[in-house]
Amino acid sequence: MSRYEATWPGGGHAVITDADGVDAVLGPLHAAGQPVVVDVFRYHEGRPAGGVQVGVGHPQRSFMLYFGQPGGGYAVEPDVTAWVGDIEFSYGGQPTGYHPPETRITTARALQAVRELVVTDQRPTGVDWDENTTDNDGTAGSIDDPWN
Repeated sequence: MSRYEATWPGGGHAVITDADGVDAVLGPLHAAGQPVVVDVFRYHEGRPAGGVQVGVGHPQRSFMLYFGQPGGGYAVEPDVTAWVGDIEFSYGGQPTGYHPPETRITTARALQAVRELVVTDQRPTGVDWDENTTDNDGTAGSIDDPWN
């Protein structure tokens, strides 16, 4: 099991090392009902070395963006249709719209996938992955390693 660090708007920070830690950190953030983006990353030599960004706080939907190998992408829950419009999550204190193709997952399934990530240190297998993404400006994006 690896050591992950979670950060969220307002200076929130916690270390997560197991599935219970995911629930202890992300559960209250979701229950607060204010949609926020939480970074959950492991670090190597002071640099992010894989992890996810996950949206919590929306009553029905989430998003989970995986960074790492075998490839980055947005988590997709089978049989969940696209939302009718963008959903705003606070990212670094800024309202950021996530498009319908990016929010095809419920919060319960996203949290389950974060638990799997922390326990296995691998890209979660309990969801499908959409690796065809674009940056906010509409150009093709790379989500395998956004820090290079």
